[in-house]
Amino acid sequence: MSSLNHCIKFELDIKDENIVFKDYFYKSIKLQKHKIYEAELIQPPCPFCGSLALLHNGHLITNIRYLTANASHPVTIRLAKQRVRCRDCSRWSMAQSELASKYCSISNASKLKILSA
Repeated sequence: MSSLNHCIKFELDIKDENIVFKDYFYKSIKLQKHKIYEAELIQPPCPFCGSLALLHNGHLITNIRYLTANASHPVTIRLAKQRVRCRDCSRWSMAQSELASKYCSISNASKLKILSA
């Protein structure tokens, strides 16, 4: 694991081992400075049969809004979720994480913060 990946996971308090952070940068969106992290979510073994013989078929890019202590600099995680087809059971799947629900762009941590308020 690279030191950049480890530092970003520590800063954002993300414990998922399947997420690999690659880079980060600042971007101005609607005259507000956003911090953007680029990451890839790697598919572990097939969720249906447990096979490791997977055929990769691109990525689904999801922009996840993430909870931060400093509200003046919002954080967005640009997560590339792997799409794969199992060669043994011929079923399609997409990598999933505890960071956000499937097909959702709001992190689960942000949802819990809103519900507690």
